Amino acid sequence: MVIEISNKRKTGVSLITVLLFMLIATIAATATWKWITSESRSSASRMLQREAYQSSIAGIENARAWMTYHASDIGGIVTQYLKQKRPVRLTPVLQPLAKAGQTYEVWLTGVHVENSSYKIQILSSGEARNGSRHSEVAILNVTGLYQVNVPADNEAIPAPPIPNYF
Repeated sequence: MVIEISNKRKTGVSLITVLLFMLIATIAATATWKWITSESRSSASRMLQREAYQSSIAGIENARAWMTYHASDIGGIVTQYLKQKRPVRLTPVLQPLAKAGQTYEVWLTGVHVENSSYKIQILSSGEARNGSRHSEVAILNVTGLYQVNVPADNEAIPAPPIPNYF
């Protein structure tokens, strides 16, 4: 009779062991699912932050490319900055980004003109699809700018004479 009692105890112990094992497996599966979802959210956040960074770098590169082919315009913008002593927005003259939802704002925020080569400080603020922002500053060494005077609003600019070729 003692043998039958121990068999009943073994049957009850195996049921409790299986239930505990199922509880542990459920907890492990839930923890794994939570970890995977939080990783995907942080991965998406990193991707959007990278988009904002790339937008701001694109703004700086676009400003550099524009400055390469518009030296007289940059001379006028530098003169405007030196007279007003406040940032000049360059975004309207730059090409917009072709990516939907990504934009940038570019500002001329500083000019150092002691030598013949100017040091120009550019601030670019990029924005990703979800509105996350990143700002970058670049200091460019620029040579060969034209010295120009920005005309006043009421000042008329005379047209150059047309030469006769005949």
